[in-house]
Order: sequence, then C-alpha cells, then structure tokens
Amino acid sequence: MIRASRWNVSDSISFIVGLLALFYVNAVGQLYISEILLTLLAPLLWLQRGRALLRNTDARKIMSFGALWLIGQVLTDLIRQTPVLDLARGWSGIIVMLFSFSSLYLLLGNNLRRIKIFAFGYVLSGLLSLFIQPSPYFTAYLWKFGFGAPVVLLTFLFVIMVSRGQINRMRKWLWLIIAVGALSFYLDARSLGGMVILSGVVLWLRTASFTRGTLARFRAWNLFLVGLLLVGLAWGLLEGYAYSAQQGLLGPAAQYKFERQYNGSVWGLLLGGRIEILASSQAIFDSPIIGHGSWAKDAKYRFFIYQLAQLGYQVNPAQLDTYVNSTDLIPAHSHFTQAWVWAGLLGALFWAWILIFVGRVFFKVNATPNELYPLVIYFGIASIWDILFSPFGSLMRLIWVLRFVVFLSVRAQAEK
Repeated sequence: MIRASRWNVSDSISFIVGLLALFYVNAVGQLYISEILLTLLAPLLWLQRGRALLRNTDARKIMSFGALWLIGQVLTDLIRQTPVLDLARGWSGIIVMLFSFSSLYLLLGNNLRRIKIFAFGYVLSGLLSLFIQPSPYFTAYLWKFGFGAPVVLLTFLFVIMVSRGQINRMRKWLWLIIAVGALSFYLDARSLGGMVILSGVVLWLRTASFTRGTLARFRAWNLFLVGLLLVGLAWGLLEGYAYSAQQGLLGPAAQYKFERQYNGSVWGLLLGGRIEILASSQAIFDSPIIGHGSWAKDAKYRFFIYQLAQLGYQVNPAQLDTYVNSTDLIPAHSHFTQAWVWAGLLGALFWAWILIFVGRVFFKVNATPNELYPLVIYFGIASIWDILFSPFGSLMRLIWVLRFVVFLSVRAQAEK
C-alpha cells in the first residue's frame, strides 16, 4: 500500500503532475498542464538523472524512433508546403510527447510505487476534469467520453492494491474487472468494454496451466498462438455484442447503431465503426513514402467514404453527406494510418516498432508478473487497439507517456 509517511519530494511532484494531467490550455492546439510541467522539469531531470534514460535500451529506441517520426513529419511538411499553423501543431505534438515521456520516466523511474502515486493522481484528474473541462460529448455519452476511462483505471489500481502483487489474489477480483467491462458495453463504450473484458480473460488464462507457458515466451510459435487466441476472444466478444445489440438487450440506441454498422458478419462492425479506413488506405497508397502533411487536407479522399453503400452497409445519405462535407481533413481513425498519412513511412515506422515493443512487454510480464501486472495487460491490449483503430490526438499523447513509463518499468523489474 502507499504510505503517506514515506512520501518525499519526488512523490509529491508525481502526484501533482498526475492530478493536473487532464486540464489543458489552448496554445497551438490543446496543451495539457502536466505536459507544460514536465517540459519545464526536463532540464533539471536530465541533469540529475539523464543517464538512467540513456542506459535503458528501449527508452533510447522510443526516443530514436520518435525522432525519425519527427524528421519524417518535418520533411513532409516542407515538401508539401503545409500551412504554418498546421505544421506547428503537427511538430509540437511529437516534440511535446517525447519531452513529456523523457521527463516522466526520469521522475518516476522504475519505481512501481511512484507510478501508482502518479496513476491515482491521473484518475482524480480524469474525474475532476469532467466537471471543470468536460468533453463536448460528455453530456450525450456520460460513460464513453466521461466516467468510463477513469473508473476503469481506478478498477485496475484497486485490484493491484488489494492483491499486493500476488497473482492468485488478482484472480479473485476478476469478477470486478469483467463487471466493469460489461457495464462499458451496456453504456455504449464498445471498445473500452472489449479491452477490459479481454484483460480479465488474459489474467485468468495466466493462472491456467494449459496456457501459462505459451503466454510467457516471446517466440514465433507462441506469438502466433497468442495472436490467434486474442483474435478468437475478440471474435467471441463481437459475437456476444452482436447478438445482444441485435436483440435490443443493450437498448434502442445500440440496436440502431449495430444495424447501421453491421454488414452480414461481425467483422463488418470493424469497417462499419471505422469508416475512415476507406479514405486513409487510399491516401497511403497514393503517397506511401512521403506523407500528405500535418493535419493533412484533401477533400477528394473523403469521397471514398461513399463506398460504404457499395459494400452493403446501411447508410443514411444525409448523414453521410454531412460527414463527407464537414471538413477537408483526410480521415484516419488509427495511430498507424494517421502517422503514415501525415508523416509518411517514418511515421508508420514509429508505431510499427511500438507495436512490437508492446508485444515483447506482454510476454515478459507474463513470464514474471509483478504488482502492476493487471495494469500492464490492460495497457497492452488498449495500446494494440489504439495503434490499429484509434486516432492520435492531444489526450493520447499523455496516455502514451504513462504507458511507456509503465512498460519500461515493469520490464526493468522483470529483468532484475
């Protein structure tokens, strides 16, 4: 447990940075208070502890691949003659994330206790920000764009605290994790619910003798089996959601959304829910090496969205027209495709390496679980989803900074 009597200056700073994490100011886009603090702390932390970052091979690679991503973005914007305001937002997003990561890593280090202190501050920030700086969608989607993410993180932190690093105790609380995931499904946060339930299933499988060895070794065959297992579990979740939504068990709104996005198979939900793939894939095909620039704009790619009707999806012409004509931005609902569209191949390379890194951490933590094990599994599954299916925005910068620090720290603990 976290004891107040053991707190020091670094612990207090960690909590304060976490507590201010989700409050922001508008300066060349949204800039979060914690990012400002971490950037200001960077010179001091580098002078005091800079070698700790340089000694960690994976931390160096994150910075190196991040630098390549930035180079790709700069070159693309210069070639495409991107407007100054757009390129400033594109460049600053990468720079701020790298600075924030290096500072938070040096602040928290491999100290699992201090990571929990920061994470609790982050949860409080997420809850308080709903009443001080709520999302524009908060009123309509109280869970999906409001209470969902902080409550889920709080749930995993609670399991960590009560289990005290013992994996058998963690298993006793799987019902709570599954319940929060099911609640997220019911409240129309499908991806969040799926990630939470999958995390609970992986935690259960880690204690089962027939899967323990497969989950713990990063080998080609094990990687294939685990990938197959996760795909099978995801398919089962999609089937369960499809049946529940189709039967109206999740309410009329979920039933309408399902019918609109369904295309004769549960896999149709992926494209139906991520229609941006139709546009971003064409944009990448047209310029695979050099991207289209920060905040890439080209209205012609939005018209590829109309292919939904040709692929058998139910579409509302008026709603589709509104979406296509709402902006000139090239749609890209994925970290991977967005970086590729904006920065070219070097941007895609960064997220491809992160995907491999997450996989290695997954196997390492399964081989030698520690007290943050449930959080790492949840972050790992969420990371894979975000890289493949979520846009990279201002809020995601801070989420990734926390994930990087957690991944690096648990891997370092496992190698002691």
